[in-house]
Amino acid sequence: MSEQCPFDDGVYDCVKKVIIGEDSQGVAYITIQYVRNGDVVQLEHGSERGTQITETEFKVKDPDEYITCIEGTWGEAKRYDSDIHMWNQTLSRTVTELQFKTSHGRTSQKFGKPGADSIEFKLEGNNGTKLVGLLGSSGRFLGEIEANFDVVSSALKQLEPQGGSDGHSWDDGAYDGLRKVCIGEDGGRVSSVEFVYAKGDQRITHCHGMDSNERKEFELEYEDGEYIISVEGTTDDDGFVSSLIFNTSMDRSSEEFGKAVANNEFFLKPIGFHKLVGFRGRSCVDRINALGANFAVVVVPPVKKLQAQGTNSGEEWDDGIHDNVRMITVTYGHESVIAVTFEYANGTETVVGDARGDFDEIGDRKQFKLCDNNEYITSVEGFFGEKLLTSETVDEFESIYYKMKRLDFITNITTYSVLENDPSDGYVDVVPFKLEEKDHKIVGFHGKSTELSLQQIGVYVKPIDDA
Repeated sequence: MSEQCPFDDGVYDCVKKVIIGEDSQGVAYITIQYVRNGDVVQLEHGSERGTQITETEFKVKDPDEYITCIEGTWGEAKRYDSDIHMWNQTLSRTVTELQFKTSHGRTSQKFGKPGADSIEFKLEGNNGTKLVGLLGSSGRFLGEIEANFDVVSSALKQLEPQGGSDGHSWDDGAYDGLRKVCIGEDGGRVSSVEFVYAKGDQRITHCHGMDSNERKEFELEYEDGEYIISVEGTTDDDGFVSSLIFNTSMDRSSEEFGKAVANNEFFLKPIGFHKLVGFRGRSCVDRINALGANFAVVVVPPVKKLQAQGTNSGEEWDDGIHDNVRMITVTYGHESVIAVTFEYANGTETVVGDARGDFDEIGDRKQFKLCDNNEYITSVEGFFGEKLLTSETVDEFESIYYKMKRLDFITNITTYSVLENDPSDGYVDVVPFKLEEKDHKIVGFHGKSTELSLQQIGVYVKPIDDA
């Protein structure tokens, strides 16, 4: 048999399609189509082809759907070694069966055929994360397979599922809004949930758990702009979800579904993010083990969102809308901004945003603490450009080509600066920018970043008089 060689596809934005070649002994090869920055990248693992192989594809409904789990078997398969003699039959350890599950609750057919001594495996991220890359080994046939999973979107606020740790993880993703929820009850527990989402003119339904005779509904006035802003719930002593209440933007609340359990309450309502756009959780055959949610920012006047400035590479992120900015932490090096973190004030609460960029990178760090609510940021200025480092390898060169080279945070009291605009620092095509709205203050940040650096920065602003 041909030698098995390791492969690592790397990390992409999402998976568009998988194509499986199978024969009577199992999986022969896998072809996978990834998407990165809008471009489709197709990679293949396993070189065997022929009339004895059946090829089948499984499409993902990009961008709303993604693969959350790969199940299969691995073991010895009888293969003809055509490199020596077409009738010389040998045993080889390969992937014998594959099946894919998605965030929409869809399950592909089973590809391949498990052998008598095949070993089952399951590749799954935590809490509904999505498949972003494969790794393993292959030669003529697919030998081993592993997977990389990542969070769905940093532009959403993903609240972890509350409840028990058992069950199958799922994530419905993000939609324009929610039209209706249907809850099944059984023996004082929530046995099923059904969510009817809106995506343009489409109605998309996701079901989890098992249907029950006791089924109740709560319909939102979606056409009038109503949306869910929070969810209250309880869990029973076994960790299953026992009750749910949904609260909306029109000061309405659903009835209490299920049966509440004292001292086991949970609450789904993130600070800075106002609109529930999708649910996530864990469930088994007849129970909802845990429930979480994906929230998005809603920009309601007088708040405005100013377009982010910088390069267009990287993953989108969003810190949401708050009362004020309390602290700024910036890591920088190699004449560029590597990462930023913002700390916000919301009434008496403090909210620390996630690190945007690479905070593990060794570099200098500046921290600017504003004077409580008496100081606020009125504008952000900076420069971004192309950094030509010809001494690096091609891969490294491409990954560090674009840079945010300077940031100034201007407040009503002073200016906090990170780096200087040095004309001799090796940048070309330098672009200056300024994020500002007259008589407004900055109350949140958004943008794009890579694993290596900050690529883009934008702001939310609110009139100073409304502070």
